[in-house]
Amino acid sequence: MNRYLLFACSFAILLMADNSLIFAGENLDELRLPTGTMEITAPAHSQTKRSPVIFPHSTHFQFACKSCHHEWNQVGPVEGCAASGCHEKLWALPPGSTPLRDQNIKSLTGAYHEVCRDCHRKQLEKAKESGDSKQRFPVTGPIACDGCHPANPIPIESSDTFLEIPIGPLTITAPEGSDPKRSPVDFPHAEHFNYACQTCHHDWDGISPVQNCTVSGCHDQLEPDESTKNINDPRNSKYFLAAYHKACIKCHLDLQQQSKKLEESGVLDDNKLPKYGPVACINCHLGN
Repeated sequence: MNRYLLFACSFAILLMADNSLIFAGENLDELRLPTGTMEITAPAHSQTKRSPVIFPHSTHFQFACKSCHHEWNQVGPVEGCAASGCHEKLWALPPGSTPLRDQNIKSLTGAYHEVCRDCHRKQLEKAKESGDSKQRFPVTGPIACDGCHPANPIPIESSDTFLEIPIGPLTITAPEGSDPKRSPVDFPHAEHFNYACQTCHHDWDGISPVQNCTVSGCHDQLEPDESTKNINDPRNSKYFLAAYHKACIKCHLDLQQQSKKLEESGVLDDNKLPKYGPVACINCHLGN
């Protein structure tokens, strides 16, 4: 594994409704991320009048894993949405017939529509608020029934292409040819799966292998601009150290500020406070 690679892409797999699929590579420290398109079908034991959904998985990598896979622990296998104990009922049961302990569990139909259709609606509302029309807002998906369940669907084969995604800690080192003053960084990759891929990999197309951040044409500048060392200066946008620090530390500081504001407002429950990473040099570069 290339030690320079900083994979921060989300492991966002929308599974066939009746399956419990494990995407694990030969290496136990890796997960297999399916790319391309997949067909989402109703469970085999159910009956539905609607056609299967053709789901473009790769176009959803701009959202965090837990936008859909809200119970995933970011390390283990992703269970099918209809797995036992999850959304195993295709339709909601009649009022009064659901045990009290299960009343907060949505039916499979309800869960899918809430996650997919309602998200599309929110994206459309954001587009309208920003002044964009539907035609100019490519991330807005179907909202009407026939948009997902066409009357005459075109048969497809689910894509069988995958990307190997490391889940264990990665070692981030300075690129060859640079003169680092601090030690490499141990990066807990799996802890960042609750962010969208393009939060860090802003040029990734969702299909191709993720490239090293310092490859030619990206952040391949080994030293800051001669006139300034300010990492926020546009002249240093290609400087690898500026790119890493702006992506990592800035995010940590923003989350730290959010946490402080919530604490000041009276929120003291750790589960409701944003978790943030190190903000001091020595907490990332442990060898210094």
